[in-house]
Amino acid sequence: MKALAPIGRLLFSVIFIFSGVNHFAHVNQMVGYVQSAGLPLPRLAILGSGALILVCGLCVLLGVFTRVCAALLALFLVATAFTMHRFWGLSDPQLAMEQMSQFMKNIALTGGALILAYFGPGPFSLRARKGTEAPRPGIAVPLRQRPQV
Repeated sequence: MKALAPIGRLLFSVIFIFSGVNHFAHVNQMVGYVQSAGLPLPRLAILGSGALILVCGLCVLLGVFTRVCAALLALFLVATAFTMHRFWGLSDPQLAMEQMSQFMKNIALTGGALILAYFGPGPFSLRARKGTEAPRPGIAVPLRQRPQV
């Protein structure tokens, strides 16, 4: 059962790692998309968000700074859902459905990010190997796994 934590981190983080690389590989195309949403400084937004999701995705995968990075990803996901995937009010039903799917994906991923932010990376993480990952209050941790004070 302990293997579920790193598998879950891998499956969760892969979308952010690939999307972060994609932000840098296709900057010009993505700038046009951000401009169409009416956001200011689209190039800076693409480069900044690309760096954020790439670094945070890698941190979640490795299990280091997981809680902070998961919280940052949650903020990114909510902001992106409400600024880039505004399905409401679109006149084209197919486009509205596509944007609603992207919106719901971001909201679902936000739930996963919040769970990671609360519980941390779990076993088989770089943080757990160093013994610096503190358990969450109210979470039962067997004595042999509790950090020494």
